[in-house]
Amino acid sequence: MTNRKIILISILLASLLAISAVSAGNVFIKNDDSMHQVSTMQTFMKGAYEGVVSVGEMKYNGDVGLGTFEGVNGEMIILDGVIYQAKADGSVKVAPNNETIPFATITYFDKDAELGGISANSTDDLTSKLNGEIEKLGKNNMYVVKIKCYADNITVRSVEKQNQPYKEFSEVAKTSQKVFNYTNQSGTIVAVYFPEHMKDINMAGWHFHFLNDAKDKGGHILGLNITNGTAEIDEIHEFNMVLPTTDKFSDLNFTEDMTSKIKGAEK
Repeated sequence: MTNRKIILISILLASLLAISAVSAGNVFIKNDDSMHQVSTMQTFMKGAYEGVVSVGEMKYNGDVGLGTFEGVNGEMIILDGVIYQAKADGSVKVAPNNETIPFATITYFDKDAELGGISANSTDDLTSKLNGEIEKLGKNNMYVVKIKCYADNITVRSVEKQNQPYKEFSEVAKTSQKVFNYTNQSGTIVAVYFPEHMKDINMAGWHFHFLNDAKDKGGHILGLNITNGTAEIDEIHEFNMVLPTTDKFSDLNFTEDMTSKIKGAEK
C-alpha cells in the first residue's frame, strides 16, 4: 500500500471517529480549557428536572464537576473521571451510565494554580479564602477547584427523588432535603465558581460538593470545619452548553429574577 493511501485512510478513520463521538449523544468535543454545562441553573430552579444527557454521555465532557440527576435524585460529585451519586438515604454509589442528568457542570481538570494551608470554619470562611486567590487570577473567569482536606465536621445535604408534576426547587429544598453531619472525614471538596456577569446562566459565586476518601459519604455542602486543605485551581475561559428540548423548557417564563431563590436553595 502506498504512503498516500495510508494517509488518506488515516484521515478518513479520524473523521469517522470524530463524527461518531459527536453523534453519540449530546456530547462536546474535548477541550481542556472549557466548562461544559447541561441546562441552566435558572431552568433547573423552575422545576425542569427531566434528563437532558446521560451519565455515559457526560463522561465525554470532563473528569471533574458537579450537578444532580433526573428528578433531583441525589447530588452529583464528579471526581477523577467518575460520576458519583450521593443519595437522600445517605448512601453514595457510582452512577450508572443510563442515569440521566437535568443540570450539571464539568470540565477536564488542568491545574493552573495551587493554594495550600487552608483552614476554614464555615462555607463563608472558605469562600473568602478562595475569593482572595481568584482576585489575583481574575475574578471574571470561571474556575473549578479541588480541595483535598480533613473535615473535623462537615454538613451535607441530598434531596429525595421528585415525582411529576415537579415543583420549583426552592419548594423542594424545604420539604425533601435530607441533612447529614459527619465528623473526622478526609476527602475532596469540588468547587465551581461562576462570575457575576454569568449569573443568568449559573449561580454567581461558589458551589461546593464533598466526597470523602472512602467514597461512601458526600453531598452538597451546607457547613464545614476543615483543616490541612490544599486547593488545586483550574482557570477556565471557554463555555459550552446543552439546553433541554422539552415543551416544558420551551414554555418557561424567565422574566423572574431568580437570584434570591438560588441563594436560598444553596443553604
